[in-house]
Parts: sequence; structure tokens; C-alpha cells
Amino acid sequence: MANISKFAKLYADKTFEEEPFCEADVIVGSLFSYALFEETETYKKYNLGEKTCKAHVFSDNNEVKMMCRNYLNPKIFEKFITPLFTSKRYKDVEVGHIIHFLSESDVMQFCTFSIITKNYNLVFFRGTDISILGRKENFNMLLEDSIPSWEAAKKYVEKISKLNKKPIIIAGHSKGGNLAYYAYFNSSKEIQNRVKYVFNFDGPGFKVDNYDYSEFGTKIFKYVPRDDIVGVIFDYSDNMIPISTSKRGVNAHDLLTWDMDKKENYRKIKRVKNFTNLSLTFRKSSALWLRKWGKESMKELVDFIVGIATCNDCKNLFELKLDIIKARKVYLDKISNYDEDTKDRLKVISRDLVKIYFRILLHLNEYNNKGERIE
Repeated sequence: MANISKFAKLYADKTFEEEPFCEADVIVGSLFSYALFEETETYKKYNLGEKTCKAHVFSDNNEVKMMCRNYLNPKIFEKFITPLFTSKRYKDVEVGHIIHFLSESDVMQFCTFSIITKNYNLVFFRGTDISILGRKENFNMLLEDSIPSWEAAKKYVEKISKLNKKPIIIAGHSKGGNLAYYAYFNSSKEIQNRVKYVFNFDGPGFKVDNYDYSEFGTKIFKYVPRDDIVGVIFDYSDNMIPISTSKRGVNAHDLLTWDMDKKENYRKIKRVKNFTNLSLTFRKSSALWLRKWGKESMKELVDFIVGIATCNDCKNLFELKLDIIKARKVYLDKISNYDEDTKDRLKVISRDLVKIYFRILLHLNEYNNKGERIE
């Protein structure tokens, strides 16, 4: 199977006039959202928080290398993204209006940027980066009825809508896909009417989901790997499109592993008919588990996990990985600080997920998407 790199190479020398803008271009833009534009000298030079510049301005190899360092696999990401800045297809698109915000107090990791083409304003929301703060915000999506990033996403779309009268496309991967949905669902009717498409690439659903997805017609698309364990969380609707990927499980979450459809000349994601039983089981069992234990118990478990990750001032997953090797005792001490009742309760909560998972796996058709028994 061919991934998005195949599309990027095949269409590198084709302008949007020669080969019209397509779904694969939106995936490229969503991958661009993980590049650390905001940390470059180019960002400062061109005031890209408020303005735009052509993409080829970012073609310096050293700057690109730095921009890729926070991707889970920086070398593969760098290999993919480097030629795009000078390709005929993307070098002259306008990139900018970059907002990056981190807040420990608000538990908020928010980043968004726009690409302006001749025909569209494209808004892209970054998914969770490798920061511990970003991971904690993900946990909060499971615990809280709302998170600060949602309103920030809505306000950003409003801002971009005022730049001109072009149609708008909103997209994002992982948490970014969730933000894309929230921003669109909660925008004014005027903005919603201007939105051409909304793409949610494997983003989780909403803890409180009162949206009528049929109301939004054919504008919204949510793509989820068939063996998924991310986008299925809190999504009880049938509004998900299973897709083919070269990896399984959590590794299939990476956009660079998604298969592009040869029959569509690699311009679209390759769809499949069904999710795997493992993915369906995780979807149902996680819903039941989260509902069973409630907010307080889950918050205790999350605080424990985050406490282990941050007790030695680790800022991201790479530091955590290295630090566990260098300073195992710090983490062991952290665990020993919990009283026996707390440790026993955390063990019960975590073990229960495994029990629920296998119970539902063995009786999959007896449970609905919310993990409720079908009468």
C-alpha cells in the first residue's frame, strides 16, 4: 500500500490548477500542523502570528530539521516534509496566522495555523504534541465537560473567517480533529454556511455529545483506522469511516501510516468496510469503564499517571523515556508515597478495564457502542 508520501511525490510538480485541491492535500496540511513554525526565526521575521508568508520561505534545511523535532518519529517526518516547501504544488501557498499557547494552570496545549490558497482558507489544528502537558489535557477530555482549547478553536475560526470571503475548510488530526469538529459545530450559521468541509482525522469524541450529526450533512468527515483505539473513544455515533493503514493499534494513529487509494490516484484515503473486533471491543469497553468508575476515581488514576511522568520535571515524552532509564528510583519513590488503600484502589480500577475488555470481546454483539447491554 502507498501512504501520503506517494501522493506528495506524484503531485509535487502539479499546481492546484493542473490537479485540483483534494482530500490528500488536507492530510498534508494536517501534517504541516505538527511542524514547529512558531519556534523559527522565520516566524518572528514575518510576524506570522498575525500575517502570512509563502511556504518556500521555510525551506532552510536546518530550520526544517528543528521544526520536526517534536514529531514522534522526527527523521521520517523530516524526510516527508522537507521537499514540500519547495515543491511546485505547495511552495507558493500562504502559511500563517499561527497561534501557539501552553498553560500549566489551564491545562492547555493549543496550536493552530492557516494555509491560504487561491480558492480556500484552510484551518488546521495541531493534535497532541509530545509534551506531558498535552497528554494531561487529553486526559481532561475524558474527565471534564469542556476544555479551554475548544473555545480557543472556535474563536480562531471566527478570526480566519474575517480575512476574506473564501470558502473555509477546517481539519485536524487526533485532538486537532476533535477541535475541528467543536469549532464547526459551535460556530455561527453564517460561518457554518461558508465551511466547505470539516475533516476529523482520528480525533476522539465528546464526553457530552448532544450533536445531531445528520444536521451537518455531507460536510463532515471522520476517518478512523480500522484497528483504532483513539478516535473511537467517546464516539457513539455511526459517523466514522474505517480506513486502511500499514500499522495496527496505537501505531495506526500516525497519519504517515495511512493508506491512500490507488484507484483514486492516491488523492483519497483508502476506505475499508469494517473496524476490527479489537477496535470495536475497545470502543465499547472503554465507554463502560469510564462510565462505571466516574470522574473522581478516574481523576485519581490520571493524577497518578501524570504524577509519575512529571515528578522529575520531565517536559515531554522523550525526556520521560530517558529519565526513566537514568532515575528509576525517583519513580519508585513516587509510587511508594501512596498509601496502601490508594494503591489498592488504583490497581482495582486499572485491572477492571482488562476484565471489562475481555468480557465484551467474548460477547461483542451483546453490547452497543456505549458499552450497554442490548436487551
